[in-house]
Amino acid sequence: MVFVVSCTNLLSMGSESVKVVVRCRPLDDREKTLGCKMVLSMDVHRCQCFIENPGAVDEPPKQFTFDGTYYINQTTEQLYNEIAYSLIEGVTEGYNGTVFAYGQTGSGKSFTMQGVSEPATQKGVIPRAFEHIFESIQCAENTKFLVRASYLEIYNEEIRDLLGSNTKQKHELKEHPEHGVYVRDLTMHTVHSVGECERIMEQGWKNRVVACTLMNKDSSRSHSIFTIRLEICNTGKHSFI
Repeated sequence: MVFVVSCTNLLSMGSESVKVVVRCRPLDDREKTLGCKMVLSMDVHRCQCFIENPGAVDEPPKQFTFDGTYYINQTTEQLYNEIAYSLIEGVTEGYNGTVFAYGQTGSGKSFTMQGVSEPATQKGVIPRAFEHIFESIQCAENTKFLVRASYLEIYNEEIRDLLGSNTKQKHELKEHPEHGVYVRDLTMHTVHSVGECERIMEQGWKNRVVACTLMNKDSSRSHSIFTIRLEICNTGKHSFI
């Protein structure tokens, strides 16, 4: 099960500042071999989850309500269009936005955020955001964009730059009185296309700390943050930013 939290400042557009979404993955081969059974069901129209206690058949299921629920037959494309699309639209208009995925090992965080190339409906949230951003840039008039990307991981309470020349080097977390919290000496890479973004993401992914677990032979052993920074300049004749 994956919890995705979307944060944005688009209050002026009538959307909530924080949305909490849950996604349920299907049983994997190991769980099927062990004879595990699904104890979670969803009412996706009411955004509700129901968890049964298999040891207490007479006990009513526990009920939880979220801003969005996605069951095993629903795609990342649906999740993106309904949850992340408006957030990325806000980013292209100058607002801050974050998609945060949380869950235990093997719950499907990487699958949701990074995804797979086939089928196309299961392409991850991050690659879809790349496409969305550059489509918006191509359609923008009288506007110039500078797009930069960074990728870091937090492992054993140490911050590492996954795109730096030395990925083992420890980086410090600092706070600026005007710009807020930042990571000192974190590299920012200018990108000009979806392809460049995907290559950077793949490069950083290869540098992450992974290890085998009972749930996943290539499980990530760290937290990671992929950031895209947009600088927008209005080039209209009588406009300035």
